[in-house]
Amino acid sequence: MEITAQIIEIFLLGLIGGAVPGPMLTAVFTEVLNSGFKKSLRVVLRALFAETIVATAILLVIYSLNIPESYFYVISIVGSVYLIWLAIKVWKIDKIDGENKEVFIFSKIFLLTLLNGGFWIFWITVCVPRAFVLQEQILGGVIIFLVAMELGWLVMTTSLGFAFSRFRPLLLKKNLVATVFKIFALLLVFFAVKAVVQSCLFFSN
Repeated sequence: MEITAQIIEIFLLGLIGGAVPGPMLTAVFTEVLNSGFKKSLRVVLRALFAETIVATAILLVIYSLNIPESYFYVISIVGSVYLIWLAIKVWKIDKIDGENKEVFIFSKIFLLTLLNGGFWIFWITVCVPRAFVLQEQILGGVIIFLVAMELGWLVMTTSLGFAFSRFRPLLLKKNLVATVFKIFALLLVFFAVKAVVQSCLFFSN
């Protein structure tokens, strides 16, 4: 019963992770507006695959190496440059005409995950300890943690993408597409600046 409760808690943690505003959720919303909900699922699945790869690496390798937290803030600074580059790409989208190329292909999604210092810190400080506690209680606990966590993230991210897609016809009708894309681009810049500020604050303390 206790293990079941822990798994439910892990699933809820995944739901919360999927609901937290960030580059990945912005990418999903951008693809919803650009191509519709069904095609946005390819971004969701790519993000799920990328996060699973990185999270598995953290669980199996990184944690045992005890890498200093400062390394992940450096990753965040590098990632902020990449976010700004993506923001420029999104900013240039001013209409939906069926000819817009995919902005968030798998390689970009993977880099977005790999260079997200906040993602690394969250997994190492919050997820890894819980995963190994579960591992001590049940065989394959680490795998169960990973599945429950990512399932929660998938459910929430997909649900939010679907909810946002309900506004797509209105945005198209009111000719607000270019404006919304620019808002998404500015959000990506905001996340980039936030990452730099957090890293600077960390190193100044």
